[in-house]
Amino acid sequence: MPLTKDDKLLEILEKGSTAGGLSKEECKYLLGFNEHSPEASLTRSVADDFTRRRLNNAGVIIGQIGVDIRPCEGGCKFCSFANDTTKFQKYTISDKELVQKIEDFTRFDDLYGLFLMTMHAYEKEMLLHMIDVAKSVMPSKTQLWINVGDTDYDTFKELKRAGVRGAYHVCRLREGVDTALRPEARMQTMRDMISAGLELYTCCEPIGPEHTIDEIVDNFFIGIDIGCIQHACMRRVAVKGTPLESRGQITELRLAQLCAVLSLTAPKVPGFKFMSIHEPNEAGLLSGANLITAESGGNPRDLVVDTKENRGWTMGRCRKLLWESGFTSLRLGDESHIPLTLDYLKETGSMD
Repeated sequence: MPLTKDDKLLEILEKGSTAGGLSKEECKYLLGFNEHSPEASLTRSVADDFTRRRLNNAGVIIGQIGVDIRPCEGGCKFCSFANDTTKFQKYTISDKELVQKIEDFTRFDDLYGLFLMTMHAYEKEMLLHMIDVAKSVMPSKTQLWINVGDTDYDTFKELKRAGVRGAYHVCRLREGVDTALRPEARMQTMRDMISAGLELYTCCEPIGPEHTIDEIVDNFFIGIDIGCIQHACMRRVAVKGTPLESRGQITELRLAQLCAVLSLTAPKVPGFKFMSIHEPNEAGLLSGANLITAESGGNPRDLVVDTKENRGWTMGRCRKLLWESGFTSLRLGDESHIPLTLDYLKETGSMD
């Protein structure tokens, strides 16, 4: 018996697997199947094959360091830093801490890119200083990126001159409803960043059980229509004490299905590189994702000052997950590759 007799499904998957890119209606059709269905399994399998062929079965690891913590005016109802509910006090990592964290991430020179993450409101001079510190110790193969709040064109130009390659920014699901931020400002920030010559890394997030297929697909196309270099799917974590904790979480399997559909859609963007799944999980890496993130410092999904002690993934754990998921090489920031083998995991201490 064939896996499916749904000719429309097969037609859509054929289109997506040849980089034709899917329409919103085609994405919605694929996401209408239950995540446990044969149709969803087939979608994940096609997306996995497409990504591996397109990117030579190479996995990518990026790192993110939360460089400062404070009660945040963004007021996101899912975030551990939201000013109305946070237990965190203001804290900025020292130069010494920053250097140590970068050295931890780059010890084996296999980190593709590094994000420096601030709160929504940040001090520009502080960030520029940390960029200088980071560039003084980072390997030449590792790209430098930022994850900051709404920012203007002139500041992005200044950050680019300082050595920043790209930036992460999103217009979240139900922005302005579950956050105190304006969707228009989020969108303008992404446009300004691209106009300033930075690459845009974005995501559909934070996905919860209450979000409709229409909402999710519309959010997919924000990054696609603007012209992102990297896209992603991230589920909302039910952080203890946040207003949205009671709404719960979607499963990693549903997240993988969402990732698969986006993986078959986003490559129609000229210059598109990678698909990420967050937080890292094997289901996503078997469904079209090939990029995962190691984290240190502040983390909006965590309740400790340094997430490496709790939720944050280490480089070793990321390497091992990519290997377990069948990726045969790691792609580096200069676009070269190194073999990802069991011996390499042992050499880098990733089997501990």
